[in-house]
Amino acid sequence: MPSALLTVFRFLIPSAFLLASTPHSLAQGAEDKSSTVNFRVTRFDPDDRESPKFKAGSGTSKTDVEVPLTYIAGPFKATLRDARFLDLWDATPGEKPAMSVEIAAAERDHLLLVFFPDGDKYRVMKVNASPTRIKGGDRFIINTTPHELAIKLGNADPVAIPSAKTGLLSAPVSTRPVSLPVVVNLKQDGEWKLASTEDWPCDPRFRKYLIAHMSPRTRQLAFHSLSELSE
Repeated sequence: MPSALLTVFRFLIPSAFLLASTPHSLAQGAEDKSSTVNFRVTRFDPDDRESPKFKAGSGTSKTDVEVPLTYIAGPFKATLRDARFLDLWDATPGEKPAMSVEIAAAERDHLLLVFFPDGDKYRVMKVNASPTRIKGGDRFIINTTPHELAIKLGNADPVAIPSAKTGLLSAPVSTRPVSLPVVVNLKQDGEWKLASTEDWPCDPRFRKYLIAHMSPRTRQLAFHSLSELSE
């Protein structure tokens, strides 16, 4: 992976991105079975490596999870350890999980986990994908480029998204698919520069997640796009 892209991954929003970690205590004692999380998964990987597979959860019952590249998988349900941590184990579990993601009480439903490569491991971003937050036709943008983006959708005001941050492009209220002009600018060396102009379809039946990145092949701005049915 290009060093600039890896640097952005390492400094993404601390509250949203979590390193694969070893918690203070990994004791597998009695679990509160009501402490569960419902989540979906996907990933971004410019190298298109084999999909990682995990066993998610705590205690003796674990859920098999494969993290795809081109779509969003799930929902999955898993038990939290200590009512706080979602443990993700390698396919052949060892003494410690491959990573543990802290899940707050308000994050246990409508949670999307986006996996990003970090060497031979992964970092995880937690996205609140509640249908009241991301509606049909909307686009949730994750900016992994080293540049600030400004995206104007239709007649709406441009949405500025700093490097390593996220933004939401709200689609106009519509009962049918519409095509809207889009202008994308990025800030380089302190100046705004036009990156692209095109038309984007907005379909109220679907919501989209776009991961902005600099293509290692063309060195131009590109988007990794994922769609799912709106709820």
